[in-house]
Amino acid sequence: MKRDPDLERNILLAIEAYDGESRPGYADLSGLDAAKIQVDYQVRLLDEAGLISAIDAKTMKARFAMLPIRLTMAGHEYLDTIRDEEIWRRTKEGARAVGSFSLEALGALAKGLVREKIRKHTGVEVDL
Repeated sequence: MKRDPDLERNILLAIEAYDGESRPGYADLSGLDAAKIQVDYQVRLLDEAGLISAIDAKTMKARFAMLPIRLTMAGHEYLDTIRDEEIWRRTKEGARAVGSFSLEALGALAKGLVREKIRKHTGVEVDL
């Protein structure tokens, strides 16, 4: 199975939007437009990467085998970098051009674009 950076981003956004009330204990991913097995796989990868905390729920008869609990600080930081639609679009274009969709490459490209946007709007050079 392959990674899906767009689905990973959508999962991070869904976890961030989780209010803790609708499904006590874990974020509801039922609104995602992807196969259950693909969502489970991406959640597992995000957990392994340290961007989210998730639990293995195979024995709980839950809709998904992996249940996301929350974003980690690294997850919040990464999501804040790729949140903007224009930044995300340009990040994916850059990754496609160089042929690397690794988490590190996506994060580095997005940070570079955010730095560029900050400089353009404020005239201030920042080191992210």
